[in-house]
Amino acid sequence: MSADTAFEVGRLYGPINTIANLFSVAKKDVFIGLPALEAYFPMSLTGSAGECRNHGDGLGLLMTGTVTAGYDGNSYRQTGNGVNYLRLGSTAFDLTGTETFVNPAIRGFTIGGWFYLDSFVTAQSAFISKHGPSPEFGYNLGLLTNDKLYFQMSGNGTSNNTIASTADTVLGEWMFLVGRFTPSVEIALFVNGLKFTNTTSIPAQCNASLQDFEIGRYFNDDARVIDARHRDVFLSRAILSDELIQEVRQATLPT
Repeated sequence: MSADTAFEVGRLYGPINTIANLFSVAKKDVFIGLPALEAYFPMSLTGSAGECRNHGDGLGLLMTGTVTAGYDGNSYRQTGNGVNYLRLGSTAFDLTGTETFVNPAIRGFTIGGWFYLDSFVTAQSAFISKHGPSPEFGYNLGLLTNDKLYFQMSGNGTSNNTIASTADTVLGEWMFLVGRFTPSVEIALFVNGLKFTNTTSIPAQCNASLQDFEIGRYFNDDARVIDARHRDVFLSRAILSDELIQEVRQATLPT
């Protein structure tokens, strides 16, 4: 290798290595190794009609309205600004927490992803939701009218168990939010490095709601479309440990 060539290789190593790290398995596919992974929407996989594809099986989230795409080190989809959200049919993603193929020690479910709030809400809204009018309560992860983040699920379709954060919600920053259901034990909400729990009267399973699975809308209501960005949305039919949740967060920090 000539001195000139060696110089060029050295000069380009830094930027090439940075690009390689952005697309490394650790950065992009850490979710694929999660136990009992039901769905993972990186927001970079799309079908011919523009629908967001579930990584691995081709199941797509239909875009309702003009859901725009963006990139800031990872691809994302932006909802809000009118009737713009993503949805899938009512039979998808019934996470009851009782699936027998899952080891009983980790039987339950965990949902979450990275979310970026562009404006606060005037009515309770959700980043992830499978929750409609009673008796179709299911599960949802979102934002309350007091600007607090929350995770909510229902065991009977007509009443909810809720855990909300006490931390202030920040506009214009990516947040790693996770909701976790441990049957008969607790529901937990993770907001970046913080954890909030509710252990009061937790049901043995989650209601299988007939409401569509939605990202960016809550309660089958166009007045509850959240003005936010979504990336790396995942659903697991298992209880992910506190440590694993934090490992996923650290491995997927926005660049």
